[in-house]
Amino acid sequence: MFDLKGYLKNKGSIVESVLDTLLSNGTSHSLLSSMNYSLKAGGKRIRPILVMASRDMLLKEDVKDGSAYHEVMPLVCAMEMIHTYSLIHDDLPAMDNDDLRRGKPTNHKVYGDAVAILAGDALLTEAFRVLCRLSQHHSAEKVIEVIRYISKASGMNGMVGGQVLDIENDTVHGVTPDLEYLYKTSYCKTGELIKASVASPAILYGNVDDIKSLEEYGKAIGVAFQMVDDVLGVTATKEELGKSAHIDEKNNKKTFVDLLGVDGTKDLAKREVEKAKTAVLRYGEFAQPLISIADYIIKRSH
Repeated sequence: MFDLKGYLKNKGSIVESVLDTLLSNGTSHSLLSSMNYSLKAGGKRIRPILVMASRDMLLKEDVKDGSAYHEVMPLVCAMEMIHTYSLIHDDLPAMDNDDLRRGKPTNHKVYGDAVAILAGDALLTEAFRVLCRLSQHHSAEKVIEVIRYISKASGMNGMVGGQVLDIENDTVHGVTPDLEYLYKTSYCKTGELIKASVASPAILYGNVDDIKSLEEYGKAIGVAFQMVDDVLGVTATKEELGKSAHIDEKNNKKTFVDLLGVDGTKDLAKREVEKAKTAVLRYGEFAQPLISIADYIIKRSH
C-alpha cells in the first residue's frame, strides 16, 4: 500500500530545506523578514509537491533523494513563492481581512499592511527570477513556455482574476452566484495554480498528451480543493484550520455549501477527484502519488 503520509513528509522536507536558503539577502531587512515569515510558515506544500510528483511520473522514477530534483527545483520553489504571495494578499483588510494563517498571525498583523503588500509583490516578482534558473538545465524554448504558462495561471485570466470574482461575490456588489459562477471562481482562484504546478513539468519532460492529461487532473483537484475548503470553513474550528473559521459567512460570500449543503458539496468534490484520478490512470504505478494526493484532498481536515 502506498504510504502517502511518508511521501508527503519526505517531499515536504525537501521543499523546506530549499526554502530555508532561498531568500537570504535583500536591500531591506523588514521586507526580507516579511517574505521569509510567510514563505517559511509551513503549510501543506501541495503545489511544490505536485511539481515533484508530476516530474517523477513522467520520468518513471521513484525518488527519495532531494538532489535528484535539481533540474526542476526552480519550478518547485517558484510555485510556493507565488502561492505564498497570494495568501499574504488574500489576508489583507481589503480582501478577506483575516488575522490568522497557518496558526500564526497573518503577515500584515506582524509587519503592517504596506510591508505585507510589498512582500507579496516581491515574492511574485522573485518567483519569475527563480524560474529563469530552469535555463541552466532546459532549453530556452521550454523555459519560456513554462514562464508563459505560469504567468497566465497567476494573472488576470487565472488566480488574480479568480480573486476578483471572489471579491465581487458579496452583497455589496449585488452578485448572486450560481453553480457556474462558483465553478469559474474556484477554477481561476485555486485551480489554475494547482493545474500549473502539475502540468508545467510536462512542458519540460513530456508531450502534448501529457500536458492535456495533467491539465485535466490539475483542474479537477483544484476545484475539489476549493469545495473542501468551503466545507471546512463551516465545519472545522479555528484551531483545526490554522486560520479563522466562517470567514466567507463573515464577508457575506456565497459558497458551494450555501448552494448544495455540506453533503452535496462533498459529493461534488468526490466526483471531481474521480475525474482527476481517471486522467492519470494510464501512467500506471507511477501515478500513485498523484492519485493518493487527489484522495487526500477530500479527506483533509485543514
